[in-house]
Amino acid sequence: MRESILRRGRFGRRRKNKRGGVIARILFGLLIIAGSLVALWLNEGRVNWADAARKSTAVDAAYNPDTEGEFVSVTGLTATSAPIGDDRYLRAGDYLRVDREVEMFAWVEKEDSDEDETSYTYELEWTDDPRPASEFNWPDGRENPPFPVTSETMTAVSARVGAYQFNTETIQYPYTDPVPLSMETVLEGPYQITEKYIFQGKGTLAQPELGDIRISFEAVPANVTMTAFGVQRESSLIPYNYRDKGELYRILTGDRAAAVARLQTEYRNLLWGFRIGGALLMWLGFGLLFSPFTRLLDFVPVVGGVGKLAVTAVSFILAFTISLTAILISAILHNLWLLLLVLAVLIIGGGWFWRQRR
Repeated sequence: MRESILRRGRFGRRRKNKRGGVIARILFGLLIIAGSLVALWLNEGRVNWADAARKSTAVDAAYNPDTEGEFVSVTGLTATSAPIGDDRYLRAGDYLRVDREVEMFAWVEKEDSDEDETSYTYELEWTDDPRPASEFNWPDGRENPPFPVTSETMTAVSARVGAYQFNTETIQYPYTDPVPLSMETVLEGPYQITEKYIFQGKGTLAQPELGDIRISFEAVPANVTMTAFGVQRESSLIPYNYRDKGELYRILTGDRAAAVARLQTEYRNLLWGFRIGGALLMWLGFGLLFSPFTRLLDFVPVVGGVGKLAVTAVSFILAFTISLTAILISAILHNLWLLLLVLAVLIIGGGWFWRQRR
């Protein structure tokens, strides 16, 4: 349970220079607009790793010397040389990887700004990155103790899918699953155990005190069917370099079809996420760029509200139009065949128009 409301720190206020604030908003708005254009350009050149994965040669879980040196996909049961866990808290089990996440109940600084001033609020919350009081704007009485234990990732010494070994430290794993905690899975110690957390401190998990910590675990299980992508080197898999655009060295849950589908979903979600995010970021940039006008409209009693809505609408239209244009141009320039198609259409259309004019 959070105690931030009961133990909230006082507000600290610092007056800003109005003229400097307006200039800073305009410059920051321009910077955000430029950054969103760069992000949209880079996003359209994103590698679709599903396309790369489809080019792999599917091999059986048993070792096949005929595919030596080829880019392959191997589907089979995963196994490790020995069980792994956390020597401090978690008993060893059938895992490829175990992530220990540690959070502290500590002071957290929050900033709230408006046109004239900035307010800082301090609350006691669970955080995985407690800052020292020296980094706070108002540090008095808000000293966070050091972490007694840190977050850490443990991986199996060696592991394989079928007959093929892979590097447990460099391969990219699927998403981790929470590890249910109990007296059977957790080592004995001076702490409280729930299904999700190990708690250490003076308080309780329901009513923590400053400096208390809670620990959770996530893991990638072994002894399940997975598909790994890489270049075959004898009985091992190593990273595959795809057209000098990056390396594909992944292991995903399920068979080859499920793994490729997962990669395609990741690509689609990232592509559209960055498209929408880039457009929203540009909208924010135009909002900051036009902020002096909205500030002036505050002094117009009758039309001020309508004027601010109009400025917001104009900002949205500009952001949407420029973002859509940037996406289309970037997609064309990043796709050779699409670029050739557009050029062919322009040449044919220009020739037809020229003949019509004669």
